[in-house]
Amino acid sequence: MTKFLIGAAFAALMLPSVATAANIFSARDLPVRYMTDEDREILKSAVDNVLNRNKDGEGSRWENPKTGAHGDLVPRASFELAGQVCRDLEVANSARGRDNRVILTLCKQADGDWKIQSH
Repeated sequence: MTKFLIGAAFAALMLPSVATAANIFSARDLPVRYMTDEDREILKSAVDNVLNRNKDGEGSRWENPKTGAHGDLVPRASFELAGQVCRDLEVANSARGRDNRVILTLCKQADGDWKIQSH
């Protein structure tokens, strides 16, 4: 399973999988900062599933009914970069009245984890 700690775009987004992205986003007043550990785990799992299973343009919604945190994930494009499979992923999250939308490029690593690609 991808180690996608979504911090801000899901809080520490999977840059080492999700974990890095989350750290990037948590620096601001983003929804991921207001998510519980359970919210982030649900998001992490949803991101992994979407990147591994959904076709471009085929979105998926995640939600934690306990907290109300939720979001939509839509893979926008798939491509190869330096020999790696990569995807642009549109992420829209909401937690405790904070909303954010971002498009991230993630590339699949040899171990199967997705890592945010810096530009």
